Amino acid sequence: MQQHNFDVDIVIPSSKQKVKINKEFIEVNQSTIACADVSAIRYGVSLIGSAKKPERKEYTIDVQAKDGKNISIKFSSSKVEELLEEDHTYYYIMSGLWQYVKKYLVNHFIEVLNAGETFDIGNTTVSNQGFMMTYKTWFWGKIKTELVHWNDIKYYLDKGILHVDSISDKRKKVKLSLHHDWNAVVLNTLMHYLWQDHRKEKLAKGEKI
Repeated sequence: MQQHNFDVDIVIPSSKQKVKINKEFIEVNQSTIACADVSAIRYGVSLIGSAKKPERKEYTIDVQAKDGKNISIKFSSSKVEELLEEDHTYYYIMSGLWQYVKKYLVNHFIEVLNAGETFDIGNTTVSNQGFMMTYKTWFWGKIKTELVHWNDIKYYLDKGILHVDSISDKRKKVKLSLHHDWNAVVLNTLMHYLWQDHRKEKLAKGEKI
């Protein structure tokens, strides 16, 4: 059985960006980041124009290195339809990004949780016990931050926003944009993984997943 090749090598027609992705590095034009040095990613497709009659699609993929260096892939379509040439280009690039970068970042966050450590995404901190959520108290409207445990959490995606909410207290919630918040896309994949095979329950008990 032939092994699938996830390497990306393309000149994007609309933006003229030359993009290369392989197991060693990501390169856009002359700017390069080694895959081992990637600390965060974000990406998404936006509809540009009015809500009822959008005119085009805008595709964005951002990669950030541990030293703060950023690489950005941006291109647009000239119309809005399903399965445009630009859609195929986007999924082609994303397949390489998933294989060589995103998969590693998901595994990295799993290792962090298994070690009993924490990581930050957007305005929240995630641990093996759950999410730190900031909210306003009913009394005096003070701002408080509290841990919301895994068994009290639900999550869902809506229009490019990842919602992580407390089930028991509607005031406690986190909103993360897949397009704008670094590693929100990684967290979304991680949440899906944790919700399978009782993994979040194992984490809460201090077990490794």
